[in-house]
Amino acid sequence: MNSNGLASIIALARHRIWEHTNVDSGEVITYYYYDEYTWIVGGLALAWLTWFVVVRYRRASALRRKPARSDYRLLKRIIKIKRELSSRYLQPGFSANIHAVGIGLLAGSARYCIQVFVSDANDEVWPGAAASSVPNSFRGVPIVLIEMPPAGFLSEAALSPRTPSQYPDGIREYQEVIIGGISGANTNLSGQSGTIGYFCTRKRKLPGRREVHLLSNSHVFADLRKASVDEGDLIMQPSPGEPANNRPIATLVTFSTLKFTAEKIDANHVDAAIARLWAPQQHKPLLPLIGAVKGIVLNKDIAVGEGARKFGRTTGYTEGRVASIYLDIRVKYDRTGQSAFFKDQLLIEPTLPRFQKFVAKGDSGSLVVDGNQHAIGLIFAGTSDAAESSAVPATNEVQPPIDPDKPKRIEGYGVANPISEVLDRLKIELMI
Repeated sequence: MNSNGLASIIALARHRIWEHTNVDSGEVITYYYYDEYTWIVGGLALAWLTWFVVVRYRRASALRRKPARSDYRLLKRIIKIKRELSSRYLQPGFSANIHAVGIGLLAGSARYCIQVFVSDANDEVWPGAAASSVPNSFRGVPIVLIEMPPAGFLSEAALSPRTPSQYPDGIREYQEVIIGGISGANTNLSGQSGTIGYFCTRKRKLPGRREVHLLSNSHVFADLRKASVDEGDLIMQPSPGEPANNRPIATLVTFSTLKFTAEKIDANHVDAAIARLWAPQQHKPLLPLIGAVKGIVLNKDIAVGEGARKFGRTTGYTEGRVASIYLDIRVKYDRTGQSAFFKDQLLIEPTLPRFQKFVAKGDSGSLVVDGNQHAIGLIFAGTSDAAESSAVPATNEVQPPIDPDKPKRIEGYGVANPISEVLDRLKIELMI
């Protein structure tokens, strides 16, 4: 017998598994198990698994915005250099003036630069620096100094009255149908307000019914004074800090813990949490004045200068542009007075002159999307230090000239976790 014939016999063998004797006839009845059954069942299982993996991969690929850049190798090098500078400039005790380091573009150019953000360009950059400033370049990469106020978490600590200057007003009232961009927060955060960002589901290895969850920040959906979730962690809509009557709509499931350290650089990557929406609660996956989310953008595909939009509890609908990518930044938490270091974030500045602010207190948790409704990031910090005006100036209004000798100043900006990082770390998918 040749080797092929022997292999066929081994692969398709018959195995006796049980036998018994018929009492009436005395006949011995034998039951066999055939290897063909194993191959058939195995083949069907493999075909189903292949189909499942291919369908999930094709769906995930279809929901990702197609990459537009071709400079990944160059960007990877710039990121490495930025991290080297960041580890020096943002080291605790090095400088009270420098609070962020990121990657941007030189004005009027497509060339990358490293951005160093200071609170006051007129002060020493670091103790003993006197009149000297940051170098013009580092390892061949230009360095640009930018003045902007330090960032803080954007949960609203006090009731803020509506004013005609908000554009348009955010949604702070009771909503019968839950949508993204409205007021909502943990029931334990008395006097606080935040934003319900959007809807998501938890990733599953096998197909099946998926429960609807709400997505926002840890400091909005969780009480960071506690180390873990308990039965008292309910999500209220509107937030506990609103004057309107609120009611619980969801239960906190999990959140990213935040590290607050002053002695060393201990990086946080996301400030995100999810809560399971109670089944009877009506919901509709959309953002006011924006619509439903159609996909996501991977962090590596987000470009400096691209447009960004969001709808939040306080400022409602605003537009901006991505001013910095792979941003390392220190963020202050007002409830504790401590600061947390975040790595590889997004900085979004408002589109002037139409929007003086991109975010304000209470907008924490807002989902940021691009012009085609692909999610970019999740707002968690920023500053609202900007003029209170939303009016679009007349076309003949003369804007003040920019002094080329002074560093650029950014106000009313937002800081966002890249959405792909949020999804990966919480093991969730946006409802699309």
